[in-house]
Formats: sequence, structure tokens, C-alpha cells
Amino acid sequence: MIHYNSGIEIEGVNFTLDATRKNDFAFVSHAHSDHVARHRKILATPETIIFFRKRFNRVLSHAVTLGQRTMVDGVDVELFSSGHILGAAQIMIHHNSRKIVYTGDFKMKESATVAPIEIKKCDVLVMETTYGRPEYVFPDRNVSIDLILKFIKATRVSGYTPMILGYSLGKAQEALKIIGDNGYAASLHPKVHEMSVLYRKCGIKFGEFELFNHETYKDKVLIAPPGWRRNSEMRGLRRVKACMLTGWGVGNIPRWSGADSAVPLSDHADYNDLLEYVEKAEPKKILTIHGFREFASDLRDRGYDAVHLEKGDSVYLTDRTTKHAPVKQTKNMDLFE
Repeated sequence: MIHYNSGIEIEGVNFTLDATRKNDFAFVSHAHSDHVARHRKILATPETIIFFRKRFNRVLSHAVTLGQRTMVDGVDVELFSSGHILGAAQIMIHHNSRKIVYTGDFKMKESATVAPIEIKKCDVLVMETTYGRPEYVFPDRNVSIDLILKFIKATRVSGYTPMILGYSLGKAQEALKIIGDNGYAASLHPKVHEMSVLYRKCGIKFGEFELFNHETYKDKVLIAPPGWRRNSEMRGLRRVKACMLTGWGVGNIPRWSGADSAVPLSDHADYNDLLEYVEKAEPKKILTIHGFREFASDLRDRGYDAVHLEKGDSVYLTDRTTKHAPVKQTKNMDLFE
């Protein structure tokens, strides 16, 4: 049985996947706040453990490097790159003669700071579908980078200081790498600076950057998290224009973000990428979580046995594994009927 509540629970497996409530033992796919809690012990990559301990410093850990297959509490597991942020991992669980893959958040497109994604064939695929609608298709990465550089140049020509907005862990470091590789020095919000120093300790090389300073920021590119105007560390800035990096697109800039414009650069897979992942993984059963439930319906229209899980839903795994059987969703579902 697979149960979705505050995380993914698999019958016979002694740890929960990406639990958002405190657990005795949990697999943490990556260290973003919506995938973690104050667990007693975690299973994760060494990099994720480093980031996790910045939030919860007293935690036992079982470190597994990407590409390593090992036994964890009697369960045969393997971690492999999800392409999301540094250290982010998918997990394959070899259980009851099945290969069960949980993706966590993942990205198919190239990254300057993260190992490329791996896709492994599996029997059961539990996947996030944040951008699971056809309207969410992102441009080529080089197009997004060109838009970022044009924003920086245009902002400087207008006499303003450019600011790039991205979440302090992951997106901000991607932005830092991009602008550094193009010759720009950066001034970093304290939270971004803290995570960037950890990235550098993990081997990621950046261009010139410094902790934000009111006296020296004007000739640099600022990098800060969304909502920076609410943070006391950077109050009082004048003649600043901000561009948010987000997959939600240019026409949907949240007011709270403090952004004047946006560039569609995401740490997630877009709609076409989600389809490509499924085609390459060739799962017999697909469980989608997060994002839009319509994506599971689209998969069924394409001949896959797929269902979207809401919190509280369970699925019972049997030996009847027909790929094309349509599934009716209920609170307790047998996907193999």
C-alpha cells in the first residue's frame, strides 16, 4: 500500500518520503522548507544534509551519495539526481519485486549548479506535477538567460540598480552562477549569501560576490528572495528594479514578490518535460502529487494507468499490472483492478 498524508508512506518501508510533519525517520529529497520537518533522523544526500542542518541542526542522518545503491533499515534503495537544486535526489525503492520511484521536485532542463537529472525505468512512479497543464511550457534555457542579461543591461542604462529575485536556496545560486559567468559582480541578501557560501563549500564555483552592503551595492547586481521589501536587511533601497525568476511566467507576478518583471526560469519540469519523463521511465502505474490533478487525466488519455493523489488517499498494490486500465479515484484505491 502507498499512502499520501503529510508525506508518502509505503507499507513495509520504515521511513516516510518528504514528510512535512515530524517523523522518527524520513527521506528528504531536498532541503526546501515545504519538503522538511524537524525529524529525528533523515535519509538524504550529503549536500541536502548540510542545507537541512541550517534549519534543524540537531538531527541524525544517513547520508547516501547520488548513484549509490544501499540497504537502509532492510530496504534496498538508490538515490539519483532530480536536477532540482544542489543535492536534490529521487529515490528508487526495490520492494516486493517492484521498482518504486519517488521523484520529489525535479527539473529536466540543464542547470549551471546541479547535476543533470537521471531517469530510471520503474514499475510504480510517484511524481510531482507542479506545472501539469499545457499552458506551462518554458522557453529554452538560453532564451531565459538572454532575457536576464537584457534586463540587467536595460536597468543599468536607465540609471537603476538591477535586482534578481529567486528563492534563497537553489534559484538564487543559479542566478548567481549565470551573472558571474557573464562578468557581473553580485551583492547578496544575507539568506542568499549564507546558502551561496554553502554551495561554494560543496564545490560550485561562482564569480565575485559579497554580502549586501548599503555602501557598495549600486555597482553590482543584487540577488534577493521574493518579498525582499518586507525584510529589514534591505530596507531603504532607492532606484532599484527587480526581476523575478519563476516558472509562473511574465504575466503572473505576485504583488508580494516585489518584482517589476519576470523571466520564466524554473527549477521544475514544465508540461512537456513531465510527459517526457513518463515516456522514458515507462512505469506501469503513475501516482501524481502536488500541482494540477488534470495531468493524471491527460496521462490516462495517453494510455497510462495514472491517478492524482490528494492528502488522505491510499493505493493498494496487487500483482495485476495492466498498463492501460483506467482508474477511478476513491479514498482507497486499488490501481491494479
